[in-house]
Amino acid sequence: MALVIDARLLQGRYDAADGTGRRAEWPPHPARLFCAMVSVARSQAERDALRWLEEQDKPLVCAGAGFSVSRNTGYVVTNKTSPKGGSQHWPGRTATERTRVSALPSEDSFALVWPQAAPEARTVEVLGELAWRVPYLGRSTTPIALRVHTSAKEDPRWKVWQPAHPGTRGAVRMRAPYPGYLAALDEVFERGGRAHEVAKTFDYIQQDAPAEPAQTEEPARGAFSRMLVFSLPARTVRPDGAQLLRATQALRGTVLSRLDREAAPQITGHAEDGQGHIAYLGLIDAGHRNARGHLLGMALGLPDDLDPAALAQLQTFAQNPVRVVMGKAGHLDLTYEPWPSSPWHLVPEAWTGGHHGEREWVSATPVMLDRHPRPKADLRPHVADSLQRAGYPRPEVVETSQSPMLPGGLHRPAQGTYPPNRPRRKLVHARIRFAEPVRGPVIAGSMRYLGLGLFSPLSKKEEK
Repeated sequence: MALVIDARLLQGRYDAADGTGRRAEWPPHPARLFCAMVSVARSQAERDALRWLEEQDKPLVCAGAGFSVSRNTGYVVTNKTSPKGGSQHWPGRTATERTRVSALPSEDSFALVWPQAAPEARTVEVLGELAWRVPYLGRSTTPIALRVHTSAKEDPRWKVWQPAHPGTRGAVRMRAPYPGYLAALDEVFERGGRAHEVAKTFDYIQQDAPAEPAQTEEPARGAFSRMLVFSLPARTVRPDGAQLLRATQALRGTVLSRLDREAAPQITGHAEDGQGHIAYLGLIDAGHRNARGHLLGMALGLPDDLDPAALAQLQTFAQNPVRVVMGKAGHLDLTYEPWPSSPWHLVPEAWTGGHHGEREWVSATPVMLDRHPRPKADLRPHVADSLQRAGYPRPEVVETSQSPMLPGGLHRPAQGTYPPNRPRRKLVHARIRFAEPVRGPVIAGSMRYLGLGLFSPLSKKEEK
């Protein structure tokens, strides 16, 4: 016996983006269908059936492999108000640019299959009633019809994606339900959060994909594990990258002002010895031939050992509009982007190197050395020391330069933007190669918590 949820896209399209927001999600992720069923659950029996479902092994995903992508860009009205903004239809409301991507699959049906499941007849019946009430999947523009049964008969036109060991080469990441997922969704809903905050991704690979050796270990990581990204309004004048330190100091001041005395030590920077604290980052437009080097947005780099209470404070902070005042340089209106879509350098993957990491990295902002080097000293060991001190493996190759080695990279912060009463040491740009893949963000050197020493993965590809 097995449990099968068949799905048919009633309009032949699937309007949903993957975790980056820039690419169409196909095949549909199991967690997305699970969340759709949670949204229409009404009775305790239905919630019990969902708890049973989350306890099962990860399902097979059966769908057509071929699909094309539709991409539409337009302006949508936000909930922000401004005395100068708006239009004749929405007085006072502001608008922001959004890109929507959709998959147009070769087959308008797909299925999730739990081949080892042994549900009771009543459980199948309850899940079937739930599935019948689900109106759409992804965005509301994707009407769908679902059917639950126990006959695992595959369509010959489908490909099958199956769970794989972590780090399997050629695998794709899919969000899937896990034990405790329903409780986590309830908790994040109660505090006004979003489902993506408790989502977990797992490796999947096609059954007929050529066998490749699996990575038995995760890529090396440094002190930071996640990024909370904030964007600037569309068609706004973006600050020059030379204002980086002014912007990051102002962002730090805004966070501490909002949280006041409640701010956790890892947020204020007064964490205990050996404990990480958050970094305030400026995301530079760099790394492609048309790079201009201005600030595209900002981010909070979250340490790997961030306390759950501190994370909850930051997530609460991010849900409200953020105005960062930079004195005579004006202000920045920032919007939290849980699923940033464009430009590419607002997507966390542009700075992390993806799930499997990268070996080669190059500095987008200069590294301030942790120590004063001797005159005419070789700076390469100093850069390697800074990376190792920041929690990364020691690089096997280091190249240094006094000027940016990345198009659009920040040469130097502007005079007058450095923090007062902080020692200023030599700034240097670097290209590094690790002996093993490293997952970013990679941030090293003195003042790394204010955005200096931010590296970009060298092998990433800029999408136009």
